[in-house]
Amino acid sequence: MYKSEQRTIFNVLALYLSSNLLLIATIFASYYYYQNEQLILNEKNILKKYTTELEDALLNVHQSSNDKYKYPRFENFKSAIYDIDKNLIFSTLDVQPPNIDQEFFIIEGNSYAVSPIKPYYLSAAYLVTQKETQTLNISNDFVAIAILIVLITIFTSFFLVKLVLKPLRENLHLLDNFIKDTTHELNTPITTILANIETLDTYNFDEKSLKKFQRIKIASQNISNLYQDLVYLLLNHKVSSTNEQLNISSILYERVQYFTLMANAKKLSFDLKIQKDVMFYADKQKIERIIDNIFSNAIKYSKKSTTIQVILEDSMLSIIDEGKGMTQNEIKNIYEKYRRFDNVQGGFGIGYSIIKSIADEYEITIHISSEVNKGTKVILKW
Repeated sequence: MYKSEQRTIFNVLALYLSSNLLLIATIFASYYYYQNEQLILNEKNILKKYTTELEDALLNVHQSSNDKYKYPRFENFKSAIYDIDKNLIFSTLDVQPPNIDQEFFIIEGNSYAVSPIKPYYLSAAYLVTQKETQTLNISNDFVAIAILIVLITIFTSFFLVKLVLKPLRENLHLLDNFIKDTTHELNTPITTILANIETLDTYNFDEKSLKKFQRIKIASQNISNLYQDLVYLLLNHKVSSTNEQLNISSILYERVQYFTLMANAKKLSFDLKIQKDVMFYADKQKIERIIDNIFSNAIKYSKKSTTIQVILEDSMLSIIDEGKGMTQNEIKNIYEKYRRFDNVQGGFGIGYSIIKSIADEYEITIHISSEVNKGTKVILKW
């Protein structure tokens, strides 16, 4: 799966899941508000019933001929009575409310109802009843709703992602087919061009003809490099490896010589600091693909009349150019297949994808540092 596909899947799922999470939160908030309103209504109705019981009990006490009376008490609730100025007369409440201006309120897990009474039994003008507030337990309902929505989300997101990726996959499939067809068609003419260039006798060329020949040779080298990359890509990185002990020092000198003509066209020079006989066990063609792609990019994006440094030490190769450089975001996405950052220079955007696949095969680490308009440094370590 390409990184572009992964990014698309992530973005779609992130948007879809976040919208569904927002939906869940909205549903839960609405459900919680509704249940809380129902709880308060139920508490008010129960306290209203208790207030009636208290009022009847006070009436009985008030009508009693006994000079000594006992304030009524109940198993289901507690109560208090206040005079006309809202001063406490008597109370069995657990928590004394700071004021009784509201008809209903909740304090420390207890529900209170305040009701005026006339006539004033036992000088009481206000009755306050108290009961333990019921617990609002909707966690089970919420979990059930959340699970239902998540299951629906997973089910629909699968089809949504598939639908979103369909045109992307079709375009990539078309591009792959185009590359396969192009590679097949290029095989014979490239082989013919390269073979004939090598057989040409340049000693009899005048200066003007020699320059034309050099331009043709540079162009053929560019085509050859692109062709080799396309072949590697066409085989889906499944090129069999013929590993052997390679002299990386010698290979570097060979590749520098190969790219010298191309570099001279931009008046570029190579500054070589190559340690002698640095060995590495790998497939020669694959190592050359790494080196050629880095050199090709360095030459392509270097400014005219600058220097490309090539430093080889034990287990490390550094290639430094003085080119246009890259941003950190470009470096982050540089290994993505078909990703291009410069529409002027052209290309398929497969060079660093190939470099990364070969490097991973041989456990070679790649570090790229770059600064816009100053250049790029590529370090390979093994």
